[in-house]
Amino acid sequence: MKMPLILSRKAPSKLSKSILLGTLEEINKKEVQMLMYWVILFFLLALMAPLCLRLPSAVWRVLFLLPYLGAFGESLKPFIEQSWPFPRDGLSEFFACIVSGIGACVSVYAGTYFKTVERRRFFPLFFAFTGSMLGVLWADNIFVFYGFWEATGLCSFLLIGFKFTDPDVRKGAKQALVLNIAGGLCLLLALLMLSQASGSNSLLEILYGHTEYQHSQLTMLMIMIAAMIKSAQFPFHFWLPGAMVAPTPASCYLHSATMVKLGVFLLARFSPLFDKNLDWLMTLGLVGAATLIWGMIVSLTKTDLKQLFAWTTVSSLGGMCMLVGLHEAYSWKAFFSYILAHSFYKASLFMCVGNIDKQMGGRSLDHVSGLYRRMPLTSLALLMALGSMMGLPFSMGFLSKEYLFKSALALKFPGSFLVLALLGASIMSIVVGYRLIVVIFAQQEDRQVLHEVQASMWGPPLLLASGGWLAGFFLNDINKYFLNPVVSAIVLRDVELNLEMWTGVNLALILSLISMGLGTVLAARYAGVVTKAAVWMKGLYKPSPRVGHMGTLAKKVMDRLQSGRLSFYILWMLLVPCLVLPWFLPLRDYAPSLRTDELILFQVIPFALVVLGLLPLIFSLKPLLKVVGVGVVGIGISLFYLSVGATDLAMTQMAVETLSVVVLTLSLVFLRPNPSGFSVLYRTVRALATAGAFVGALLLCGVMADGKLSSRVADFYRENALPLGKGSNVVNVILVDFRALDTLGEITVLGIVGMGIHFMLLRKRRLNLTLRPSIILYTSARVMAPLFTVISLIILLRGHNTPGGGFIAGLVLAISFTFYGLVFGEDGARKVLVMKPLSWICTGLLLAFTAGMLPVFWGKPFLTALWLPGGLAFLGTPLLFDMGVYLLVLGMGTSLFFAFLRRDV
Repeated sequence: MKMPLILSRKAPSKLSKSILLGTLEEINKKEVQMLMYWVILFFLLALMAPLCLRLPSAVWRVLFLLPYLGAFGESLKPFIEQSWPFPRDGLSEFFACIVSGIGACVSVYAGTYFKTVERRRFFPLFFAFTGSMLGVLWADNIFVFYGFWEATGLCSFLLIGFKFTDPDVRKGAKQALVLNIAGGLCLLLALLMLSQASGSNSLLEILYGHTEYQHSQLTMLMIMIAAMIKSAQFPFHFWLPGAMVAPTPASCYLHSATMVKLGVFLLARFSPLFDKNLDWLMTLGLVGAATLIWGMIVSLTKTDLKQLFAWTTVSSLGGMCMLVGLHEAYSWKAFFSYILAHSFYKASLFMCVGNIDKQMGGRSLDHVSGLYRRMPLTSLALLMALGSMMGLPFSMGFLSKEYLFKSALALKFPGSFLVLALLGASIMSIVVGYRLIVVIFAQQEDRQVLHEVQASMWGPPLLLASGGWLAGFFLNDINKYFLNPVVSAIVLRDVELNLEMWTGVNLALILSLISMGLGTVLAARYAGVVTKAAVWMKGLYKPSPRVGHMGTLAKKVMDRLQSGRLSFYILWMLLVPCLVLPWFLPLRDYAPSLRTDELILFQVIPFALVVLGLLPLIFSLKPLLKVVGVGVVGIGISLFYLSVGATDLAMTQMAVETLSVVVLTLSLVFLRPNPSGFSVLYRTVRALATAGAFVGALLLCGVMADGKLSSRVADFYRENALPLGKGSNVVNVILVDFRALDTLGEITVLGIVGMGIHFMLLRKRRLNLTLRPSIILYTSARVMAPLFTVISLIILLRGHNTPGGGFIAGLVLAISFTFYGLVFGEDGARKVLVMKPLSWICTGLLLAFTAGMLPVFWGKPFLTALWLPGGLAFLGTPLLFDMGVYLLVLGMGTSLFFAFLRRDV
């Protein structure tokens, strides 16, 4: 029988009214600033942590603990006062309590767990991650929300890769990073679509005006994928167990208590938009149930405690995902109690595993044998946490399990399937817990004398495990102060729900008891067999001869395709346009730019230069000639751009080619003579492919120029560049105004590349490479440096209305400093450059980001253009943004130059 949603129909809360009526004036901006202060505090702590660790232990421990206690109190205060000023609500504060509360325990625990050197690396990342988590929970602007969301992924990557010298650790960290970035991109796409449809960047405004987005399947799909990746749902579940290579405090905080629950938070936050959509309900139900079952099955085969608890975490996250999809009154009760119970017991379990690993030098089931005699307090915490995980009576785990069954029983046909899934998972959780309990109380096989860990390591897990049992005695307060505000914030209306430890004899209770009984019987009879399952699988599995042949064939194919030669990869890339070239031949009439009667001198000369430059690239074996050939090709393409009126592209191409030739020439110094060894046939095929690809690209350009692949975007930019962007140079207006977010992302990547090259070659021996002393060169360099600086500034300032801009100006200035460095050496160039190249890169990024943030303080979206009135109308945030690009390109160009001067010869 379907259970109706038991929600009261009271009038909306004060916050609801203000949003619905569009009267956001009531919002107290001081509260927003207060929240941001907490976030900024944690990032400042991340910077100051290495210095604080030089203080006495008692001092820095208190310094590291107080911010968590303060953030916990700040999150708890709204529940006590029952008042949530913008943008906080019950849901965000509930998760903030978990983040800050468990963060306080981990802070105490990690202070003892790590050695001095490790602390200096761990705590900065730990504080940055906490600030990112709180930023996600407390942000209302969707782009700020997304920024902090990505920051959590980056911080988790650094924490997982804490022991980066281990290849397995690097593999696990990269796997987590790639998947989280993919999920973040899905989230960004969904947020952009919601922002475009609603005309607002406010998360609450989007949620309260949700009626028109309920049928947006693509938005719903993107949000679900982002949440499933973050919360390790099937089929993206594999990254979480792989991330267990992180040190135990990081695993405890990231993957049991906080970050992995962000996906569940995202689903709950956006559930009002899609709760009437059947696809939303079915997808979350099926995916959650599959993750629930699969996680628990795999956990049975694991003997490594950390892996075992990681898979039970995957299973628990599946249950939470499934509950969001059910959207019944019982499901919200189960959702709240399940998250609370899981936070208590899972963080405690991970800390106990850390204690065992620390004292016994291992974390397999064998190391737990006789644990209760050797580490009684850790054993007590472990047993209490296991009891809650198994759902023993009077624990929060028992309560959540019963409401899980009730929420599934409230459905009709889908409920039958979910009941079976829950029953199976519940039985398996009993088996998992039983295996551990038996081993903990087993007789000690060796006589190794071990002692209990320090109080700062057994205290936090015992405190958290106790919370999972004591919470059941304060259900009235929990219902009043926590449950109803949290669920009200999810469903966007006031509700009255109550958790009860004893609800009488009902089917859900009977199912709970049946699962406990069956689980105990199965565990008693087959736990030993299950424990050896992993070993059995490894021992019995032998690949068949056919599978062996397939492996050999796959290796041969991969060796052929992945030869490691750049030239080979480029050949495949060039063959693609060659193969599609015949398709364009029937369209030659639409390629007027290639008609013989229309070829003019300015198109023949570039074409001839390109062909001339390709000759040494194809036939010469001398690197210097190849570099010259690259430069000639680049100049030919620049002239081609110039002949068709693309002046900005021509200037950019010319500057890039100049700088590239200098850098490539420098790199030739340390290249060893190494004949290519390619046959004449291979080089001929490569030459034909290059020529065919070039002709194919020209034909494609001709077709596009003739309008067969027309785009209305170009007309929009031409018509609106001057009235909206206040600039007649359409290219520059697009870069710094219409598509400024793209530019910001691109220059960020450019800056990261520059930093990567710098640090990659940092330890190389320094080479003082200068040109031969010459009075002409000295004089030219002294004159050209200030002259090019002035020219670059002119190009920068005029770029908004005429060809130029920050990118070209930065390249011109970088070329000038490169030439200066060749004449006067690296030290001479550094003196003129004033700051280090990396400092220019960071300054440029900061300036561009500041230009984007300034409109936010005036209540406008990020990167909106602001202009000074009157005759200074050309001054505005786009110019500031362009200056950021200018400085970053300067830093990038000089960084490349200096990096190649620092290497072995």
